[in-house]
Amino acid sequence: MSSPISPASARHDPGPSRRELIVAGTAGLALVALPGPLRAATATPMAELIARLTEGAAPARGGIEFDIPRLVENGNSVDVAIRVESPMTADDHVRWIHVIAEKNPFPDVARFHLSPRNGRAQVSATLRFATSQKVAVVAALSRGGYVMSDTDIVVTLSACIDGG
Repeated sequence: MSSPISPASARHDPGPSRRELIVAGTAGLALVALPGPLRAATATPMAELIARLTEGAAPARGGIEFDIPRLVENGNSVDVAIRVESPMTADDHVRWIHVIAEKNPFPDVARFHLSPRNGRAQVSATLRFATSQKVAVVAALSRGGYVMSDTDIVVTLSACIDGG
């Protein structure tokens, strides 16, 4: 014997339609096809990255000398120098310095961990930048609190565009 179809089973939601699945799949593929720098720029704005580093605390402006060229000919090799005002004693020193470039595929470009044994809160490095963008430096102080500095750079020959 066959059982009659009840009104409750006739209202069963069959799920998304084929059209809805195709639209969602196309949107997902479009996002994956975006170049790496564009994906990074749309996913993590600078303020969010800084808030994550500082655990939500607002860093003070100043106290950092950030030497980076404003016009960069080749983003594959950019020399930067960072100096944070600090006596670098056991009670008062810089714990770490982060360099953030929001349009790079990996925005947390560099991390430097320091201690009083460093003697000076000063670092130099050669970094890669994907495109013209704002670059920020954030430093954590041992007595609590954070300081930051940022600047805009113009990159004429981009780096980091391999989609990785």
